[in-house]
Amino acid sequence: CSMNGATRPERARRQYLNRRSIGTVLLLLAVLAALAFIWGNSLDSAVESSLKSGRMRELIQPLLELLVGQGNVTDHLVRKLAHFTEFAVLGALLLLLTAAAFRVRLQSVVNCLFFLTLAALTDETIQIFTGRGPQVQDVWLDVAGGTAGLLAMLALVWLLRCLFRPRKRPAADV
Repeated sequence: CSMNGATRPERARRQYLNRRSIGTVLLLLAVLAALAFIWGNSLDSAVESSLKSGRMRELIQPLLELLVGQGNVTDHLVRKLAHFTEFAVLGALLLLLTAAAFRVRLQSVVNCLFFLTLAALTDETIQIFTGRGPQVQDVWLDVAGGTAGLLAMLALVWLLRCLFRPRKRPAADV
């Protein structure tokens, strides 16, 4: 027993909960940062967006040419990959946040998918007000990217839990 009345297991539990709370807050901040990045890009004008796509294309063109062939990398491809990738990151972060804050169950995965869909719809709606053309196909692409990120992270969390779950020891014979 200690001076404050907490036993060693109680202190250990409090420390665990404090670390878990900090992790949950950091993941929530990461989700909010991802949304700010996604929606911030949607606030760009068509000209600004095109310039960003062009700069990104120059940066990743050598890698993409390995996948799609030389001369096949376009700004359109880069834009579509950006939609998919930024929502894949968001989906992965949402699943991690769910795993940190709650138990991962079917309902929590469905809630993440619903949130991803709302984020994608909001993303395209923002573009209405910036003079860019919102596209239904981009909503589908965003949701597909978010789902891919979420499922990849779900598989990773499941695998890690299987690998590091404490094994039950058989009872000793007396």
